[in-house]
Amino acid sequence: QKVFQYCCFECFWKQKLKKLCLPKQVFFYYNVSEKLILAEGNELMKKTTRQLQAENTKNHILDVVTDIMAKKSFDDISINEICKKANVSVGAFYHHFENKAMLIIEIYKDIDVFFQEEVLELVSQKEPIEAILEYLVRQCQCAEEAGCDTMRNLYKAQIDTGNEFFLSKERGLPKGLQYLIENARQKGVISKSGDAAMIASELLILSRGIIYNWCVSAGKNDMKKMILVMAKNYLIGYMVEV
Repeated sequence: QKVFQYCCFECFWKQKLKKLCLPKQVFFYYNVSEKLILAEGNELMKKTTRQLQAENTKNHILDVVTDIMAKKSFDDISINEICKKANVSVGAFYHHFENKAMLIIEIYKDIDVFFQEEVLELVSQKEPIEAILEYLVRQCQCAEEAGCDTMRNLYKAQIDTGNEFFLSKERGLPKGLQYLIENARQKGVISKSGDAAMIASELLILSRGIIYNWCVSAGKNDMKKMILVMAKNYLIGYMVEV
């Protein structure tokens, strides 16, 4: 049985940054006995020193941005401020990021990795419908942890810059949800007449709408309760009667 290292995305993100900035290019993993194993990062070893430095610089900038965002609104953060606190030039910033909105998109990419590497396997241990609902609850939990300001800027970034990325069905989060739905179909819990990709797409439209509503209401709504009720009601139409 796998030992899950991260209780939330914030912990996952901080640990990821630590991994990528290690001077000896190593990865950490936990085995089943919870002992720390030090393993060579083969992919990193293939990269040149310049490539590794570039990755470290990029992730250092993202780390600085997340720290600043904990103290002030993203709209109030300037690129000059980011560069000053990260001790990098403006030219270095634009080498890694097309614009400020790309910072939000890059951070969100790691949410996909988090769902693919941690959340999917964790919820897969539950009953099929419960696993789907828990997966969506975790999505809302990530939004809650990120905060209203970050999520508002994420929606703006989706519309202005990253709609191709966010709508991609190859991302980790939607692929994980589709896997859970397909698993429910194979186990006879959800009717095989329902297309797994379509169900996943519609559930994500639902969850995004709930997160958007949460942002509009300044975080006053209980997202996790709402997604549980609304997603369950949606899935009832596909569930096989026993």
